[in-house]
Amino acid sequence: MLSGLEPQFLTLTPPEFALSENALRAAMRSNTRAMVVCTPSNPCGKMFSAAELAIIDRVDTEHNLLIISDEIYEYITYDGRKHISPASVGNLGKRTVSIMGFSKTFSITGWRLGYAVAAAPLAKAINLVNDLLYVCAPSPLQYGVAAGLHASPEYFHQLRGEYQRKRDILCDGLNDAGLTPLIPQGAYYVLANIAHLGFPNAKAAAMYILEQTGVACIPGSSFYQGEAGESLIRFCFAKDDATLREAVGRLRKLRK
Repeated sequence: MLSGLEPQFLTLTPPEFALSENALRAAMRSNTRAMVVCTPSNPCGKMFSAAELAIIDRVDTEHNLLIISDEIYEYITYDGRKHISPASVGNLGKRTVSIMGFSKTFSITGWRLGYAVAAAPLAKAINLVNDLLYVCAPSPLQYGVAAGLHASPEYFHQLRGEYQRKRDILCDGLNDAGLTPLIPQGAYYVLANIAHLGFPNAKAAAMYILEQTGVACIPGSSFYQGEAGESLIRFCFAKDDATLREAVGRLRKLRK
């Protein structure tokens, strides 16, 4: 790692991607100082439940860790699920840096605008680094996001509904194509299980699908340490409905 840190990885197992307290404790080391939590997550769309965040709270309290919480997909959730910010659970608020963004909510990924919420001492340190490395975003983009912050609740309701429709279009198509989708709870990606198809690895599967159908996906190995991702591929459904329907129509040819 460029900063000299030593990362430890805790792999969550599909299809539920459930967090085990025993597994989390086993991942701790004597030099562990922070934990990164992504909810809803990329690539699987996992959303941590209140019970799972309570596990994180217990382990975090015992080890006095900093929590770095990536919540950029907080408004893109499905099936009536409510996003729970880790900082709102137990004692996590005082030691959590919550990282939010506007890229996904307002479809402005190229603007690279977001914000962080943290206790005053942490916020002061973050501000110092930001001032030295980044300074600020261009003013016109800031005005654009400020306008977005005045969006009505209906905008966010509609956002969730539109993405859920797109999710269902893609997942139904993947099922028809013989690619088993792991239905995401949030974000706009879906992992599909390809273990039963006999490919040597995820990259080989992704390349075959691209060559046969013209539909691109990402090997699951891009997101995993070790072999866990070799049976998975990831699709993105942040596309217009016509493009998604064309894609699933092409993918269905894999059945023939």
